[in-house]
Amino acid sequence: MKKPEKNHDTGLRILEILKILLERNLSKTELIEKLKENDSVENVYSQEAFLKYFNTFELSGLKLNRFQGKYSLNNALLKTNLSKKEQEMLILLINSITKLNNKSEEEIMKNFFLKIDKYVDIDLNNELNNIANKETSIQNLNIRNNVIETLKHLIYEEQKVNITYKKTDNTEETDTFELKEIIEKDNCIYVVCYSPLLGRNKKININSIKSLNQLPQKISGVCYLNSIVFEVYGRLASLYRLKPSEKVIDFSNNHLTISNTEEDKDSLLLRLLKYGENCKIIRPKSLQEEFINLTNDILKNLEAS
Repeated sequence: MKKPEKNHDTGLRILEILKILLERNLSKTELIEKLKENDSVENVYSQEAFLKYFNTFELSGLKLNRFQGKYSLNNALLKTNLSKKEQEMLILLINSITKLNNKSEEEIMKNFFLKIDKYVDIDLNNELNNIANKETSIQNLNIRNNVIETLKHLIYEEQKVNITYKKTDNTEETDTFELKEIIEKDNCIYVVCYSPLLGRNKKININSIKSLNQLPQKISGVCYLNSIVFEVYGRLASLYRLKPSEKVIDFSNNHLTISNTEEDKDSLLLRLLKYGENCKIIRPKSLQEEFINLTNDILKNLEAS
């Protein structure tokens, strides 16, 4: 059987690409593969050729969008002008997608609305994004509430807990803690806990918690707190007000030597950093090193910007 001759007409190739993009969003590679399925259309798919095809669409009033390597049409040659009641009904249908409670059926409905988006005079894609954002917010709120309830239960159980949490530098750390209380500050929820290994209290934002694991060991109820000792100088020394769990262990006309036992180490580090050259960490040595590293990181970021 004789194969049909390929048609070399550029207009036909443009119409074929238009037909494909009206059906779904594709990358250039996927478009080429789709065009190959049509034996009657010659495949001319150089970068220059595609640029001409897409420019033709733009000149015809068709708006192209490229997201994550895939091309889509924002509009079609013909649009349906919906009445206000029809628009409200369409939005109501979109809002009802999550009530299907079936992931595959929800995806089918989302794809359906994305497909007809270019034919109607309201932004269905934006409506779908709003639903997705709302759903994510609800899920995050539910997770947050569940974490709070779990922490309350663990405090009541009085057993040690392994917590994996994300630090300010986006690295993760796991430590064993004795939970003390849950506090709210500046619209954030924190769990205050004691680390027997470090001999320090720790304040962890619940949004940074990655996992919780209750251990069989009961908490000791005894906190041996390792103090952090630092000095403040000059005008700061004369104006400094002691924070809870702080005491002066040495002083002169120009300086104060202060011992801090309970404040969260990371919060204390950031506070001392604000004092600049008017402050010096005396001990422990490990905190001196952390302080230097934190300062160096800040300087690097300033240089990069």
